[in-house]
Amino acid sequence: MNIKQLTILKTLLATRSYTDTARTLNYTQSNISQQIQQLETELQNNLFTHKNKQLVPTDFLIQLLPLINNYIATHEEILNISNQNVNKGTLKIAAPESIMTTGLSDVIKSFIAKYPEIELDIFNNSCSHNQNLLMNSEVDIAFVVNEKISNKYIHTRKLSTEQLVLVAHPEAPDTLPELLHHTIYNHFVINERDSTYRVAFESFIDSHNIEIKKTTELWSIHTIKTFLLDNIGFSVLPYRTVATELQNQQLKIISPVYSELPSFYTFALTKKMGWDNPLIKLFLQEMNLFTKN
Repeated sequence: MNIKQLTILKTLLATRSYTDTARTLNYTQSNISQQIQQLETELQNNLFTHKNKQLVPTDFLIQLLPLINNYIATHEEILNISNQNVNKGTLKIAAPESIMTTGLSDVIKSFIAKYPEIELDIFNNSCSHNQNLLMNSEVDIAFVVNEKISNKYIHTRKLSTEQLVLVAHPEAPDTLPELLHHTIYNHFVINERDSTYRVAFESFIDSHNIEIKKTTELWSIHTIKTFLLDNIGFSVLPYRTVATELQNQQLKIISPVYSELPSFYTFALTKKMGWDNPLIKLFLQEMNLFTKN
């Protein structure tokens, strides 16, 4: 097993095509097939099957994927060190919309200006998906908003406290019990099911036996705010994402009454490795500068 074979395997997993993999890596198709066959022989397992004429990874390959990603990342790190240029390479970052649009983009802009030779790959997903990407070694840093992080394989850096707020149109009632008595407002407008603050609020309403008549699931905080600005329903969002609308009195905070909403925090997550990735260090240093300011 060598880095060439694993690079071919990772590319084939992405393209699901021997022809496209050969074209991408500038190899012959027969060479691609030969390298995969050698890997399967060495590992004594099939790596792909065919289903409806589609190339599908086996469960064995899916189980290996985090290790393959680690192997490739380690190889790239060794090359960076051997070239004595820690300010080159690719850094992969995952962050939710709530962080990406309220400060992280400024950090990225500053980082690019300081380190133009470092490539940044940015992934915008839910917090839980970002953490999964990190565990599978598909990203180097995952930013998440959550109550806490409990994972022995992850380094956790708490960056800031995040206040969750109930928000609605200024014409809405001032408290959650009053709001839920109105058909137009008993309408929870929120993002995807695995959103950490959606999960927290749904736990909150379950614990207080609160009935929500209608839920609309949207995939953008901007779209959620558009609904609220049009006087449709209510939502639960990090304060930072609605700060401007609250200051301009376009939205207002609704008192939960029953109890306070849980405290949330912004975390930067990295995997525990046997070495320190200098690119991760550089980015987190830049992040710290903005956090302090």
